[in-house]
Amino acid sequence: MAYQSKSYRKFVAAAATATLVATAVTPAFAASSFTDVSDRYKEAVDYLVDNNTTNGISETKFGTDLTIKRVDAAVMIAKALKLDTEGAKDSGFTDLPERAVPYVNALKEKGIINGKTETSFGAAQDITRGEMALIIARAYDLEGNKANLAFTDVSDRYDEAVAALVDNKVTFGKTETKFGTTDSVTRGEFALFLYRLATPEEVTAPAVAKVESVNAKQMAVTFNIEVDKGAANTASLYTLNNTQASKAVLSEDEKTVLLTFNGGTEVKDGVLVVNPVATKADKAVQTAKYTSVFTYEDTVKPVVTDTAYANGVITLTFSEELSAAPSVVRIDGTPIAADAVTLNASDKTKVEITSSLDTGASASVYVAGAKDTADNANEMDLYNGSVSAPTVDTNKPHVTNVQVTGQNTAKITLSEAITQTEVDATLQQGAEQKAVKLIKDTSDVNGKTYTLTVAGDLFGEESTSETFTLYIQKEAMTDASGLKNDLFSTTLTFVKDTQAPVLASSDLTEGNTAMTFTFDEAVTPVGASSAIDIRNADGVKFAAKAVSLSDDQKTYTVDIVGGDAAMSAGTYTVSFPANYFTDVHGNKAGVITDTFTVGESTSTDTDKPTASVATAGTNTFTVTFSEEVTTSALALSNYRLDGQALPAKTDIYFTDASKKVVMIELPEGAINIGDQTSGAPAVLNVSGAADKAGNVMTSANFVVTVKDNTPAVMTDVKTVGTAVVVTFSENVAFDNDAIDANTVFNVKVNGTEAEAQNMTTVNGNAKQVQFNLAASPASAPTVEVKDNQTALKDANGVLVK
Repeated sequence: MAYQSKSYRKFVAAAATATLVATAVTPAFAASSFTDVSDRYKEAVDYLVDNNTTNGISETKFGTDLTIKRVDAAVMIAKALKLDTEGAKDSGFTDLPERAVPYVNALKEKGIINGKTETSFGAAQDITRGEMALIIARAYDLEGNKANLAFTDVSDRYDEAVAALVDNKVTFGKTETKFGTTDSVTRGEFALFLYRLATPEEVTAPAVAKVESVNAKQMAVTFNIEVDKGAANTASLYTLNNTQASKAVLSEDEKTVLLTFNGGTEVKDGVLVVNPVATKADKAVQTAKYTSVFTYEDTVKPVVTDTAYANGVITLTFSEELSAAPSVVRIDGTPIAADAVTLNASDKTKVEITSSLDTGASASVYVAGAKDTADNANEMDLYNGSVSAPTVDTNKPHVTNVQVTGQNTAKITLSEAITQTEVDATLQQGAEQKAVKLIKDTSDVNGKTYTLTVAGDLFGEESTSETFTLYIQKEAMTDASGLKNDLFSTTLTFVKDTQAPVLASSDLTEGNTAMTFTFDEAVTPVGASSAIDIRNADGVKFAAKAVSLSDDQKTYTVDIVGGDAAMSAGTYTVSFPANYFTDVHGNKAGVITDTFTVGESTSTDTDKPTASVATAGTNTFTVTFSEEVTTSALALSNYRLDGQALPAKTDIYFTDASKKVVMIELPEGAINIGDQTSGAPAVLNVSGAADKAGNVMTSANFVVTVKDNTPAVMTDVKTVGTAVVVTFSENVAFDNDAIDANTVFNVKVNGTEAEAQNMTTVNGNAKQVQFNLAASPASAPTVEVKDNQTALKDANGVLVK
């Protein structure tokens, strides 16, 4: 933690007994009873309420989002500091309520606060985040380094105070670049300020703080300290039942690592191992090795997290990998053919839908039927959302960040994906220039990362660092819209690698046949395998029968049993002598010693009934269960079609005495999509059905075919002269232009049938048809659709009524 003054430490020591007074005196309520406190504020509010620091505004509301007035904030600060309010000099402010006068007097005398003018404190005005920073920094004598600030909205008046609060972790910005200086402070924010002041961070040993399951293939490991990105992203550091993670990605908080196991994370009593990871502050300091018994069954449904459109393709991003593409997709209500919906082969969290949108246009998106990769696959809830096509792109591609990653390597991040897999660039030092290439990093799914590797020796005999200028010439990069970059240049300083290779993890191969040792960089074993010391917990020494090095030269395998035989259960200690391994730059490793343990795993089963669904006829479906079920299977509430309850007049019954098959027959007027020939796909959800033992099935979705059985109906008739325009509830059509209106409609004037001519369409409105009367009517005609007409249909072929 940053510098803390004596005043600050004194405040922390007394914080547990300090009492803060809110805007009005209210009874003390239990923090857990507040309904407006989110997870972000819960710990702070719980602490303050439990320690009688503040109360809610009612029994159920803390007032988290309500702003604080300057006078109430002053009273709270004064009481927290336990200032002497009895003999303080009058502040001279005339706008203070009586209850606040002694506290404001005391703060003014200490030089902690100022008024808006000599006589006005601005008591009734909201206090801003900038003003609060000034008061808290003065009150607790906090200091910070304003050079660390990245905020663009902090003026010179506030920069030292804001730096003090940020460096002491009392508050942070609204975003990476905005502190919110002029924004009002809320009760929730103020609770966080006081909680952080009262509970400063203690120095703890670097370690794994928690492990959480994400889905059937991923879990998140969170450390209690920021860790080194290169080490944290080394997948071999993490194993589940002796299987290394397939991928490890450190999040932006630099504490949480998202692990992907291609073999899955669903285990019972599996052994999770997190090997030591270097910390960000000091790579020589590592987290403690973490071993835990881990059990997880994935019950989390995949959800759509993003929609995007480009070049005739709508891309849906899901929260996890899918086992197959969604079975039902509609764009603006139009069903999309199955062959136009595909799962991205390289990134199975993405579904690609072939459908064109106009520039800047939006469309509704309906998706159902996608399932994740869990052993018992979880099916998504029905998704109703939208997607928008981007407007015309006017932003040129450009470099947003350059990071040196090794003694001759760097990572370049772009503002957007470009069409080139290689980008020509130049390194210049003095008058010398060197042509280099930026190579696309295929592991970045966003396509914005490129790597630079400089060949040859960059360092002189005594040199340990060399600085170059990197140039990317104008129009070397092209984005999807055809826009090209401007000239770019930046300086790069490469530092010579003098660090010896470090063991990153140790593990067992599948089947416990051999041991693996993975390093933080490529190594070369230069020692003899006979020099490896291998012993079990009983002191028995083993010889290495076979050794090998992986293709990337980072993982060294040692086999002590030979062939496919498994090692005996137990704990093993392995020691490599000094100088056994060297890296590509000639740095030699010291003595390496590590231990590991063999673990087991089991699986689970279920006796719940399952179901399958088939389309039996027009808007009729059979639901076949795996075993006899109770009458719970006849409850309409246990079925939903496209997320909606089945109509009350739906007929539902068992087909025979075995009570395994349920027939569902939808009534007329239940469906308004799907033509009369092939229909349209829809999703029937089945849930709640129980077997005779009381086991309730897991909710499941099934794709069925539905056909429109809702006829269009007249909504309006207008007459102008002899012209009659009839409007319907949906689009209508007829087969040819020679349809006599009298064959479709009963047209009467004053109760007498009137002669009408042929029907015609109405340009620009597919819901209307028009015809002319043979003569001008004496009064407005009445128009009704004939019961036996066969010419006029809706867009799905259903006869108009």
